[in-house]
Amino acid sequence: MIIFIEISTIILYNKTEVKTMITEKIKTLKKQSKMTAHELSEKSGIPLPTIHKLLSGETRNPKYETLKAVVTALDYQLELAPQQNREQARYSEAEIRMMTLYRQLSTDGQALLYENLAQLLHYEKDRNLKKAAEPLRELPLYLLPASAGIGSYLDSDQYEFRSFSSGTTPVAAKYAVRVSGDSMEPAFYNGDIVFVEPAAHLEEGDVGIIVINSEGYIKQFRDQQFISFNPKYPPILPNEYDAVRIAGRVLSKYN
Repeated sequence: MIIFIEISTIILYNKTEVKTMITEKIKTLKKQSKMTAHELSEKSGIPLPTIHKLLSGETRNPKYETLKAVVTALDYQLELAPQQNREQARYSEAEIRMMTLYRQLSTDGQALLYENLAQLLHYEKDRNLKKAAEPLRELPLYLLPASAGIGSYLDSDQYEFRSFSSGTTPVAAKYAVRVSGDSMEPAFYNGDIVFVEPAAHLEEGDVGIIVINSEGYIKQFRDQQFISFNPKYPPILPNEYDAVRIAGRVLSKYN
């Protein structure tokens, strides 16, 4: 089997860094072969002290002939593949880091990484195709959140229009609201967006947007009270002097 080190990498790294990558690969191959340093020295013809310095990293700039002899002793070949296109050597810093880590993996590790990357690429292509095919629907998203804790003013014109996938947006939804607070966890978390259908009243068990004295809440209507899913928050039971208005019924959460 052949270890290819592209000559183009010399453009990206200095020669010492290239040799360091080869040395790291040698360490991996030696571990896989279960050869001792003494056996590697005898088979390669490289003095044992040199082998020890190479494997320990003490030798920062080993001779290419030394590296090639050690690789050959491990039943591999070291070849410098010619650069085909200089433009292809212009990698980003992130790509260089990825290549450096990749070359330190074992053969099995490289194969596993390649398989996972191929699956990820297939997933992203499929997802992008689906996104491109799905029609979008624009709804007003209220910027002032319906509170999942203390109340927040909801009757305002502070909203923006936002596009949502038609496939995930309920047909009856006329607007969306961003939740704040933690009183409706684990069903609704801080920052979640919920789709709302305008409604003047709620049925038992419905989750709705309620305005009490001009403050907006997202709560469940149950037993004539407005309930939080998080047990650390007590139910809200409006009194006769409170101005209560149902702003809408929550249909689903935006995923």
